[in-house]
Amino acid sequence: MSLDPIERELRDVAGTLARAKQEAVKFGSVFEGDTERGYYTLRTPLGTLEGTYTVQGRVVRFVIEKKPRIVPYALIERVLDQFLRG
Repeated sequence: MSLDPIERELRDVAGTLARAKQEAVKFGSVFEGDTERGYYTLRTPLGTLEGTYTVQGRVVRFVIEKKPRIVPYALIERVLDQFLRG
């Protein structure tokens, strides 16, 4: 499985990633790392997503390494955006 990375430009990288960590805990998920790189395991109604992220400037690049077969790309984007928004 090879999905295109998902990139998001953030105004406040450190603050947004800190909120994402807090949101992940609320849903029994993991979002760990710092303002350079990290990893995540996010629970969705259809299964768990796993991957890594890297930061360059204000752009965060998410690489999806594992996902349930039935989870569409659009849902992955939506879940990541929810964690980033808090």
